[in-house]
Amino acid sequence: RPTLDRGRAAPEEPILHFGRQVIMRHLWFTFEGDYAAIPELVCLWELACWPLCEDPRLIREAFEYLKGTGRDLRGCGARWCPQHEQSLFQMFAALDLSRLPCQALLSPWVPPQVQMVRLWMQQQPAEHWHAELQKEVATAAEHLKSIKLECSKLTNKLNIVEQRTVINKSQINDAIAIIGEVQRKRREPAA
Repeated sequence: RPTLDRGRAAPEEPILHFGRQVIMRHLWFTFEGDYAAIPELVCLWELACWPLCEDPRLIREAFEYLKGTGRDLRGCGARWCPQHEQSLFQMFAALDLSRLPCQALLSPWVPPQVQMVRLWMQQQPAEHWHAELQKEVATAAEHLKSIKLECSKLTNKLNIVEQRTVINKSQINDAIAIIGEVQRKRREPAA
């Protein structure tokens, strides 16, 4: 225990990893057709601090041991009780099952709750991504509204400029006509 306590204090050190390996070797070495009793296994599981484990091979080994324990717990003549079932589920939940291939989880000896938790955990990043995407869409929609408002203002200004241009062209044409008439009148008396 003191060694693994030091490992929990410094999770970046390999102490916990070696401790987990020792625990798994002990469990498999003492296996003689019967898996460890649930209360003993719970103590060893807590000691190993499985949520911090990142080694897929070691997680798979622990997972396989728990599958066997679950099979043993539900077998004929087993000492099944709700507390043992709950303890088994908690031990499964302590493992980072995302590091295992999906095919490893396809077993009747894996509690369905474990599958649900794994699927829910896989769905969380998608929900987070969806929420971020919705925020971006809302922001883009607001930006598009402001661009549309700016475009309508510019369209109104452009219409005003075009009206002024038409008026100015009309005035220029009128002025050219008046100048032409004035020049023609000046030429006529001289002629």
